[in-house]
Amino acid sequence: MWIRRGRLLGLIAGTALLAGACTLLDSGPTARFDVSPLVLYAGETVTFDASASTSSASIVSYSWEFASPAPASGRTVTATFPEPGRYTVRLTVEDARGRSDTTAEEVIVYLRSGTRLFDETFSDGEDALGRWALDPTWASEGESRIVSIGGSSGYALLVQSGRDRWHRRHAALTLPPLRIGQRIVIHVRAMTLQNQDGHTFLIAPARPAVGSPAGGFPSYLFTSDGGGSYVRETTAYGTDIARPIPFRPEIYRWHTYTFEYAHGSYQVLIDGEVYHSGPLDLPLPDGGDWRIVLGEESATEACRTYFDDILVSIEE
Repeated sequence: MWIRRGRLLGLIAGTALLAGACTLLDSGPTARFDVSPLVLYAGETVTFDASASTSSASIVSYSWEFASPAPASGRTVTATFPEPGRYTVRLTVEDARGRSDTTAEEVIVYLRSGTRLFDETFSDGEDALGRWALDPTWASEGESRIVSIGGSSGYALLVQSGRDRWHRRHAALTLPPLRIGQRIVIHVRAMTLQNQDGHTFLIAPARPAVGSPAGGFPSYLFTSDGGGSYVRETTAYGTDIARPIPFRPEIYRWHTYTFEYAHGSYQVLIDGEVYHSGPLDLPLPDGGDWRIVLGEESATEACRTYFDDILVSIEE
C-alpha cells in the first residue's frame, strides 16, 4: 500500500509532537520551598514548606540541610537558628521514579530590637582587664588598670600613658546583620582628669583592626594640641577625615558618648545632644570580628582618662 508523501510527512510530524508532549508530561521533579515568617529572628521558630515542589510523578522524599540546626525530612519542617547571620538552606526532593532535584536559598537571621550585644561595667574589678587586650605597639601593661571610684560609679578602666604615646585597649565585638529600620547603638562613658594640655583620647566603637581606621565606623577623638573634639570618618583608602565638633570635655565629669549607625547614615551624640550626623558610606556588617578600641595619649602623668559603662545594642 502506497502512502502519499505529504501524508507521510504529516504522520512523522505528529509522532514528533506526541513524543515532545510525553516528555513534557513526564518531567522530573523541581524543588521549591517557602519560608515563614518573612523576617527571621534568632532563637525563634521558622517554618520551611516544600509544597511548591512539583514532579510528573508523586514526590516521595523531602530532605533538608541546614548549617545549623541538624538536617530534617518532611514536606513541612520547622527549625530554629540560635545565632544571627546568613544561613544556606538546601532542599532535595525525590519522586517515585527515583529522580531528584536540589535547590538552595540563603536566609538572613536578625536579632530583635532591644537586644544587647555587649555590656561592660568592669564590675568584676581587675578580672575585667583580661577582656580588654593591650595593643603592645607602644604601651605597656602597667599604664592601665581597673580602679574603684567612690560613689555610684563603681569600677572603671583607667588609662594613663604619660609618655606621649598611644595606650590602646580593645575588646571583641560581633555585629549581626541589621534589617531595614534597625541601627547599632554604642554608648561609652568617659571622664578626663587634671589638665588637658598635651592630652588625646580616642573612642573607636567598631574597627576591623586595632591600629588602623580602615573599614571602621566613624569614631571620636579629643586632642588638646589639635584643637579639640573631632568625629573621624573612614575613607575608602584606609585614611580618615576629621570633622570638628564644638565640644570640649570637662575634667572630673563623666560624659556619655553615643554612636548610632544605620543603613546609609550615622550620628554622634554627647550627653544626649547630637553633635554630628552624616552619610555612612560603609556597608553595615553581617557579622565578623570587630573591636571596640579605647585609647589615651598624653605627655604628662597628670592626664588620665577613665572609661566605663560600655553598652552596644540593636535599636530602631
